[in-house]
Amino acid sequence: MQDQDSHVVSPDAHCTGPLGGLRILDMATVVAGPFSATLCADMGADVVKLELPDGSDPLRGLEPVTEDHALYWKVTNRGKRGISLDVRTPRGREIFLRLLPQFDVLVENFRTGTLARWGLDLDTLHAVNPKLIVLRLTGFGQTGPDAARPGFARIFEARSGFTNLAGTAQSGPMHMNYPLGT
Repeated sequence: MQDQDSHVVSPDAHCTGPLGGLRILDMATVVAGPFSATLCADMGADVVKLELPDGSDPLRGLEPVTEDHALYWKVTNRGKRGISLDVRTPRGREIFLRLLPQFDVLVENFRTGTLARWGLDLDTLHAVNPKLIVLRLTGFGQTGPDAARPGFARIFEARSGFTNLAGTAQSGPMHMNYPLGT
């Protein structure tokens, strides 16, 4: 951020490649959402990672973690610049909405309805940035009978039968220690 009053996140001047010039705000957690934004950064997009101030992204605890580093968090969020902001508070939401016009894409993967509960529904987002593309990664989509359910790799690995393939007759179904179902 440039300063407290303007709330400007200056573009990264080194962004080249097929997505050079595209600005992405990544507020997703765990793997699928952040990794999709990382792939865009790999192709030249200017990606800013937004995290809650408490560092509560669950990916920060996925092994291997050393005293200094959460390896999967670092790999999944490579090529991004970071900001910390609590969009759940009135002041955080105000700052977020001031930042949003600087971006072309917003990446989020919260449970369906979470952003709306925080006062950040699509109408509000588009009121401040009508051209904003919102990439939503949810396990079961935005509508339908399971839309409110959480969906992570382990759930889909189990539902697909993959955990059965990874296990043995003696061990029973097993999860790998990396979310392959991302």
